[in-house]
Amino acid sequence: MAQKVSPIANRIGYIEDWNSKWFDLKSAAEYVEQDFHIREYIRSKFRNAIVPKVVIERTGKQMIVDIHTVRPGIIIGKGGENINEATEYIEKLTKADKVSIKVTEVKYPSLNAKAVGEFIAIQLEKNISYRRAIKTAIQKTMESGALGIKVRVSGRLGGVEIARAEWFKEGRVPSNTFRAIIDFGISEALIKKGKIGIKVWIFIKELLTEQERELARMGKIYDIIENITYTKETR
Repeated sequence: MAQKVSPIANRIGYIEDWNSKWFDLKSAAEYVEQDFHIREYIRSKFRNAIVPKVVIERTGKQMIVDIHTVRPGIIIGKGGENINEATEYIEKLTKADKVSIKVTEVKYPSLNAKAVGEFIAIQLEKNISYRRAIKTAIQKTMESGALGIKVRVSGRLGGVEIARAEWFKEGRVPSNTFRAIIDFGISEALIKKGKIGIKVWIFIKELLTEQERELARMGKIYDIIENITYTKETR
């Protein structure tokens, strides 16, 4: 489970939500293929905008595409040019009556695994050392309040002839703890020697169980009682 399965896929239905929100058994295969092409089109067209997530919602013949991006200005374009172009493409592909594109800004890109992976990929394509790019990304993520981060890069690192994989880790990433919120993202960097694959795991926080929440509440109550008794004694 640790590196074999995406931690987001393991947590769907528990603490994670679906990126495709629709239900139609008859058209399921067609819809899955369309969703794949929509996401590939958006991520390739707006590569510089860094798009970590695209949420697609269908209600009848209407479709809402929510694009989560680090740089919303690039996606909108001058006077909404890029939005109109993307809307026309999606309408032709899906034959939907109405397509609405929503742009959501990612507030904390350093805590988003896909955004961190894209940042590393862009640095590698600029011929910056992979160790330097990864260490910079890890430092920014930990400074943003993450509890742990893990990065795996694979390919012809440093331009060597034999491909290999290297791991970089700081803090802890409990992949087997289902109540732990772990973001995961895959990115690729295209360099002269070929492609470099980048996988990023970020441990953001851990949700409390009902028992732990109750204990936390009791702890707060005890603190309040202690403060009241202390103030009374001092008076």
